[in-house]
Amino acid sequence: MNPKPLTIQPAKENQLLEVLYIIRECAEQLIAKGLTSWHNTHDDYAAISLDIRSKYVYLVFIGRIPVGTITIKPDASDATVSYLDRLAIFPHYQGRGLAKEMIDFAEAHSRELGFKMLRGIIPIDDDSLCKLLDKKGFINMGVAPSDSEEFVRMIFEKRLG
Repeated sequence: MNPKPLTIQPAKENQLLEVLYIIRECAEQLIAKGLTSWHNTHDDYAAISLDIRSKYVYLVFIGRIPVGTITIKPDASDATVSYLDRLAIFPHYQGRGLAKEMIDFAEAHSRELGFKMLRGIIPIDDDSLCKLLDKKGFINMGVAPSDSEEFVRMIFEKRLG
């Protein structure tokens, strides 16, 4: 029996609840593992809704089931950089290589749109994502500036061309 195909599609406005649900379930799992930088208000409803309307949010499907989400949008401070955010996979589907495929998609999509660099700001205590980005050729640029000492994040960047 063949595995169901993986597809990545722009989220539609009526799929906001699916996006929020995946992010919430992922956040709860990471909090249970002791990651202090994840919380249910990682982004609010309005910000995610705006990003969906702007065609920046994608849903990852296995067959017809939404199992992950990723946001890819222009960096507000540099027009040559796309910004990777909200990479979340429903816990039951983790460990299947989906995060790698989502990052590959983000790279290809960003190249297609003419961006020269892909940047992500990752919680310092999310070891698995930091290791994955390192394996995918991203460079750890150090600690991201922050207004809060509570959530320390690392900047990862990858040149695309």
